[in-house]
Amino acid sequence: MKSVLALFALFTILLAFPVTAEEITVDKVLAAQSFGAPAESILARINDPANTVPSIPAADVEKLRAAMVPEPVVSALLAKAPPAAPIPAAGTSQQPDNPKAVEVVKVFKAGTSEKLIVDQLMQNGVVQRPSLNDLIYLKENNVPEGVIRALMEAPLVAAPLAAGAAVGRSTAPPPVPSQVEVDGLVRKTGLFKKNSGGKLVLTADKIHWVDGKNQADSFEMFPAGLKALRADCLARPDGRFCYELEFQMSKGSDFTFTDAKSDVGGNESIKAVLAAVKALYPKLPIVEKIK
Repeated sequence: MKSVLALFALFTILLAFPVTAEEITVDKVLAAQSFGAPAESILARINDPANTVPSIPAADVEKLRAAMVPEPVVSALLAKAPPAAPIPAAGTSQQPDNPKAVEVVKVFKAGTSEKLIVDQLMQNGVVQRPSLNDLIYLKENNVPEGVIRALMEAPLVAAPLAAGAAVGRSTAPPPVPSQVEVDGLVRKTGLFKKNSGGKLVLTADKIHWVDGKNQADSFEMFPAGLKALRADCLARPDGRFCYELEFQMSKGSDFTFTDAKSDVGGNESIKAVLAAVKALYPKLPIVEKIK
């Protein structure tokens, strides 16, 4: 316990004052996270050009996510860390673990713009996060950082059915995902408390809000206690544009979320939450308020 406290005290001092170069390790990040250090401060130390990040094994990446370290912090560590495995010699080809990485490289090399690839990833979601092996493959193929970040942050969706499995069952409903994770959300609080960004993790029996700034502000709500979901939308020529959701509870306070990109015309995260709610809680009333 004393060693952990000493490590956190050292990390806090390093965050507060400019010092000589340091190595930002997974253990330092976990210690800072557990004691409530702001994600912005951790990112600042990681992105400091004078500092370094050691190689990060896949097990440590899972450890960071299990501790609910914000995804931007995990992405920054992975982007700065050297590859965990040696880069293959010339003439060999690094093979990714995720087929999506092959698809992204193919689309990028075909001349598709970075913005269009990012928009498609955020809209359609991904089945799994890229592994370290995938990151090496993407880097070797000069895929832009923005596309890699989208693979790390896009909503998680259920894998589609294989073509052969759909034969004779084309009218069957799609399988319900066991968990849907939607990042890029902002929780609206009150007049006396600043709104905070984070993500929702939805499963069949609970909805978990993971606060991106303060883990103490994370909480859970339960579908059984929901009365309805209200969606605030705008009527547009190309269809409804929903930008805010309010989870209305049968008892207690309601919870309101907006899209982090709503100020620049984005609503992909809100659309992802709506789709997840319809799939996981089909009996929950959804009331659309059109302006």
